[in-house]
Amino acid sequence: MDRRGKVNGKDFTEERQRKIIEHINQKGRVKVEELSSFFDVADMTIRRDLLALEKRGLLYRAHGGAVKREKKSVWQMSSIQTRLCQNAEEKERIALCVSQMIHDGESIMIDGGSTTTKVAEHLCGKRNLLIVTNALTIAELLLESNNNKIILAGGELLKETNALCGSMTETSISSYRVDKAIVGVSGLVPGEGCFSAIPQEGEIKRRMLQNSQKTILVADSSKIGTRAFCLFCDFTKIHFLVTDTNIKKNDLTALKKTGVEVVVA
Repeated sequence: MDRRGKVNGKDFTEERQRKIIEHINQKGRVKVEELSSFFDVADMTIRRDLLALEKRGLLYRAHGGAVKREKKSVWQMSSIQTRLCQNAEEKERIALCVSQMIHDGESIMIDGGSTTTKVAEHLCGKRNLLIVTNALTIAELLLESNNNKIILAGGELLKETNALCGSMTETSISSYRVDKAIVGVSGLVPGEGCFSAIPQEGEIKRRMLQNSQKTILVADSSKIGTRAFCLFCDFTKIHFLVTDTNIKKNDLTALKKTGVEVVVA
C-alpha cells in the first residue's frame, strides 16, 4: 500500500477502517502485520478493526488477517411492491431517461420488474407504441394511454413478480420482432454478464434481447457487482445500460470496456 495514505491515532478509527476496506477490495486479502505496519498501530488495534468490520458484514476474518466478502448470489425475489420502494429515487431517474430513448410509433418489448414498471409509467405519454410485455402491471399501465397497442404474452403467472413465464410465454415472445427491448436485472457483473434470480424470467429476458434491434438494460447501481442464480446473457447482447449516479468509478470503467454504452441518469 502507498504510505502516503497513512492514518494515525484513535480519532481516525473510522477513516482507518474505510481505508482497510478499500485495500481489501483491491487485493482481496489483507494481513494484520501489513496493516499494523502501514497505519503504525498495534496488531491488536487492527484485529479490533477487522472484528468491527466483520460485524458490519464488510469482510471475513481469516487466520492472520481478513478476506473480501463477496455479495451473495441472489436466488429469491421480494414482491414487486417491496422492490418499487427500494432505491426509488434512482429508479425514477433511470425511468425518465429511458422514456426519452423511446419514440412515438416504435415497437418495444418490456419485461416485468420494479425499474421497468417505472419506465412504463413514463411511457404513458407516448403515442402509437406497440408494446409486448409479460407483466400484468405494465400492460394495465399502458392499456389506456394514447392509442398504444398492448400484446400480453400468456403463460404461468408468478406471484412474486406479477409476471408471466413458461413455455407459452417463451413461444409468444420468440414470434415477434421489435425495435427495442427494455429489460431489468437482478444483478450484473462486468466480465461475466447479466443475471436473473428466477431462471424462467431469465429465459424471457434472453428472448426479448434476441428479438430486438436495440436493447436497453435498466439497473440501479446497487445491482452492479451482484450475481444472481441465472446468467441469462453476456454484454454482447446489450447496446445501452441505464444506471444512476451512484455507480462506482471502477465499475463504470469496466462496463464501458465491454462495449456497452453506459448512460448515467
